[in-house]
Amino acid sequence: MFRDMLRFAGAILLMMSLAGCGISSGNKNPPQTDDAQYKAQHYKQDGMLGITSVNPNDPLNPTYHHYEDDANLMKAVLAQLQGIEKSNISINGPKAKVKITPKASLTPAQVDELRSQAQMALNTNMPRYKVTVKMTR
Repeated sequence: MFRDMLRFAGAILLMMSLAGCGISSGNKNPPQTDDAQYKAQHYKQDGMLGITSVNPNDPLNPTYHHYEDDANLMKAVLAQLQGIEKSNISINGPKAKVKITPKASLTPAQVDELRSQAQMALNTNMPRYKVTVKMTR
């Protein structure tokens, strides 16, 4: 009697496991609806399965910048402005202090206009910094 009960329980477990796997239903392909459209997404071809854009401070990330790179960009922006004799850039965290020595031939109104142009150009090109522009004679 114990063996019959054990066989019965085994048969029940086997049928439940087959039903859970979907084999006993006879339907190997479930019905597809129009909503079940899948698109394959590919990793970037960066050798790191697309994780380089996850960490912005990773030196392998193309958007990673050093203070030296940012200072060089600021110098390039200032080089486009006419009337600057010399400039000094100091970066401390999120703050950038720029000291500009204008050419001696500029009038006070032109110096003020030059400061305004430099401030606007640096704010536009370096949005991650709070830029302060000072004119020195």
